[in-house]
Amino acid sequence: MLFRSLLGVVTVKADDLKWQHGTLTSTERQKIKEGSTITHNTDATAKDRGNKTDYSSNTTTTKSDNYEDYQVYTIETGKIVYVASEHLLFPWSKPAAIELGEPVQFAVKGGKMIILDSSGKQHKATVTKTSLKSAQ
Repeated sequence: MLFRSLLGVVTVKADDLKWQHGTLTSTERQKIKEGSTITHNTDATAKDRGNKTDYSSNTTTTKSDNYEDYQVYTIETGKIVYVASEHLLFPWSKPAAIELGEPVQFAVKGGKMIILDSSGKQHKATVTKTSLKSAQ
């Protein structure tokens, strides 16, 4: 498999993958708490009292939760249902441009899924669940 990295974007050579066709049956945006950040801010003053200096300080502590955005795709193909999660790294990152119920082209290799959206852009996702379709 050939990987090429340019400014953090990973492109997989299409010839190295076994492309499959399926249908996007569900998609969901999730915000997952990835931890929190604690910030301490201290304001201090010093007052000169002649032969003595008085010091005082005030510390404020704030805790803010850190959330990461993920787009979760459910793709059905043949007898298998795949659930994959794409980590949207930046606030301006967009998920794959695929319409619900429409055909989708994708490849699975080693727990990773490459989804080809309607504009031909590759989206890298992690397979989080694989199951057999229930008999109809």
